[in-house]
Amino acid sequence: MPKTILFAFAHPDDESFTCGGTLVELSQQKDTKTVLYSATAGDAGKCGEPPICTRENLASVRRDELTEAATHLGINELIIDDYQDGKLSELSPSTLKNRLINLIDHYKPDAVVTFPPHGLSGHSDHTAIQEATLQAVQEKESSVKELYYTTFPQSLATETGNPAFADPDENITLIKSFTGDHMKTVQLALLAHKTQHLSVERVFPTIHHNNGFSKFNNKEYFIKAWERGARTVPILS
Repeated sequence: MPKTILFAFAHPDDESFTCGGTLVELSQQKDTKTVLYSATAGDAGKCGEPPICTRENLASVRRDELTEAATHLGINELIIDDYQDGKLSELSPSTLKNRLINLIDHYKPDAVVTFPPHGLSGHSDHTAIQEATLQAVQEKESSVKELYYTTFPQSLATETGNPAFADPDENITLIKSFTGDHMKTVQLALLAHKTQHLSVERVFPTIHHNNGFSKFNNKEYFIKAWERGARTVPILS
């Protein structure tokens, strides 16, 4: 049966850092539609070293970078809003939630994926989008059957030093493993975020390797945070 999955994040590159492999895998399923929402265009991010663009042009450049990354990942629909980067937590309490409700009403996703409450890095934009997404799926009767947090087990965070925040291993409800071909595609998506190369290179030291790129042992981790009614088969499985 056809299904739609909405991925709700704060910045361009969040999708590739957290769940790029999952997005590639879903793109290969003919009965699945993926929708990626970025609340900001990343205008408070880095411009590269040396700079790839001016600060004034950064938002436009990062929109293009996300569009390229989304193409690599096979995302069906991309929405990039222009909320100010770094200021999502300062919006009125209902602004971001109502935006997510509108997206849910329009796309009617079966499942939604976002950050966990700690935002992985602790970034206030990450925690703001998580809170708004949770409220949106809980407060309104809609198509959404499941909400997932993309996260990392504490054991992996301790081993690698990334990310800053993680969840106890026993809280992980879904682990997805990926092939080398999947990871080559994720590598291209990460490299598309050229202005953010310093962050990409810090988290993924092998990003420029033609062979041998690995993204956290080629696994991605999720917590099923909420569901509407009991289900025997997870939508994201």
